[in-house]
Amino acid sequence: MVDINKGVLSFGSMTLLIGGLALAGLLFWGWKTGQELPLWPALLVAAVNVFGAVKLVMETRAKQALRRAAAAKAAEAAQPHRKGSR
Repeated sequence: MVDINKGVLSFGSMTLLIGGLALAGLLFWGWKTGQELPLWPALLVAAVNVFGAVKLVMETRAKQALRRAAAAKAAEAAQPHRKGSR
């Protein structure tokens, strides 16, 4: 979730945090006022959370692919090149 190179949270993680805070705010508002949870803000918060989760999965997969590519490149560079080993 934290980008080691930049030292900040990723976009997907921030989206989930903001969506979670918004949901907590809506629930707190409904609890304090005694009113039902408003439909459109609740749907908007749910959409933000779904978008954040998808974005986080995409970021994670991209970072894993970069790590695998870097590891394969390092492994290839570590092996001596053999021309005509027969």
